[in-house]
Amino acid sequence: MMLSEIPFGRRLRYGLAGLLGGSVAPAAIALPAISEGGLAALSTALLADWPVLTALSLPLVGAALGWRIAAWEALLHERIRRLEGGASELAAASHIDRLTGLGTRQALTALGRPSRGALLLIDLDRFKYVNDTLGHAAGDALLVAVADRLRLAAGDEAQLFRNGADEFAVVLPKVTQRPVAEFVCLEIEHALAQPFDLAHGRVLAGVSIGATLMTPQDKDVSSALQRADLALYRAKEVFGPSHAFHDEQLAREVMEGLELERDLSRGFVEGEFYLEYQPIVAVENGEVRSLEALLRWHHPRRGLITPDIFIPLAEKTGIIQVLGKWVVQQACAAAVTWPAPTGVSVNVSGDQFKDPQFVTHILDCLAETGLAPERLTIEVTEAVFSIDIDLVCRCLAELRSGGVRIALDDFGTGFSSINNLRLFPLDELKIDRSFARLMLETSQGAKLVDLMHKLSETFQIRTTIEGIETKNQLDFVKLLGIGEAQGFLFSRPFAAADALGYLQARLAKPAVPVSS
Repeated sequence: MMLSEIPFGRRLRYGLAGLLGGSVAPAAIALPAISEGGLAALSTALLADWPVLTALSLPLVGAALGWRIAAWEALLHERIRRLEGGASELAAASHIDRLTGLGTRQALTALGRPSRGALLLIDLDRFKYVNDTLGHAAGDALLVAVADRLRLAAGDEAQLFRNGADEFAVVLPKVTQRPVAEFVCLEIEHALAQPFDLAHGRVLAGVSIGATLMTPQDKDVSSALQRADLALYRAKEVFGPSHAFHDEQLAREVMEGLELERDLSRGFVEGEFYLEYQPIVAVENGEVRSLEALLRWHHPRRGLITPDIFIPLAEKTGIIQVLGKWVVQQACAAAVTWPAPTGVSVNVSGDQFKDPQFVTHILDCLAETGLAPERLTIEVTEAVFSIDIDLVCRCLAELRSGGVRIALDDFGTGFSSINNLRLFPLDELKIDRSFARLMLETSQGAKLVDLMHKLSETFQIRTTIEGIETKNQLDFVKLLGIGEAQGFLFSRPFAAADALGYLQARLAKPAVPVSS
């Protein structure tokens, strides 16, 4: 600020104040001298004493100083004004996402107390994959493209926000009915399901949406966000584009799932997990070829929790790595006490292949327990084909070269293809239990089982069928020439402590055809 820009009145006031303040000392000197000898005495005192003469200049110094203070004060006010203006600009900038131009999470939470409307919470399912494989520039380009499509799909009256890395929110202020909100969800799913042609290549981005209606009872937007987040949790459990709408039942189920997720680690530490075993037998004579290790979880409050519930949770939380290693170690330690050459089969999750120490741990377990590698079978399902196929193949090939057998479990229910059988280094193909029932109910089911067995023979691998519960089923698979079977007809799963006794009892009996 220039001196000329300072108001004259302010400068005059500060100057007069300085003048008056500087006059105090000269007055204190002059008044006694005048009262004693008049002005002549004052003149004599001034000429004889230079400090006194100097004191007379203090009013002028005070006036100049007051003038200057007026300038300093004006400059200080100007700087404060600029800082306040910058803070306002910064606050405004924090409400706009620089990449997409949408509102930020701060802008969303600043909406205040909602009276009505719908809130959609949107998560991109494949954003991390795009970032990791094509780079952050491709990820940014995808986010910009997603924002553009959201604007079109959500409508002109929608308020759009980018909550985080790959999470968006849409507020529909005039939507008060669930069907209308679900219609917008479908529009968004359709818009984002189309391929994105980026400079880095064509990519697909799956989307999951959690939705809720906002009400006057919500204290703020955060309450609605919590409900939408629970709905989003459920939507992400569904493969492909999906949405879920919050309701009380969904909230209870999701909270139970979250509690189970938290209980997984605690349960493992406290020894709530254990193994059971089920025999795999030769169809011709009933000889027990191996026992399959089956992981069980007995929750102290909920009782027995089935693997189809806790395994996906373990994969989601990452504890599957710890659980999987423990299962391999326990199974190898148990199998080495069984009569040779009876082996043990262990199921392996696709996520376990992401562990760099996966193969090393299995080989270490064999070395530490002394179990012969050919007595261990690693079972994988076709779900591993959705992981990095090259990585899975390398791991399985390394295990197989070390003598470990490899089985493809639940064949016929997933991404079944001849190419998968060709790519994977396999020793055994296990036909899913659902076909054991179908093969006697329909001619198509019978032909499918026969075809899968012939595929095994073509690739020179052994065939096992699961779910055999009746003698008729066993007779049919024997007719087809399938070599091994597993199911309740032979034995239900039994405790680990009973495995050795079961095998010894079977060995004491002469080998006879199972169907006799």
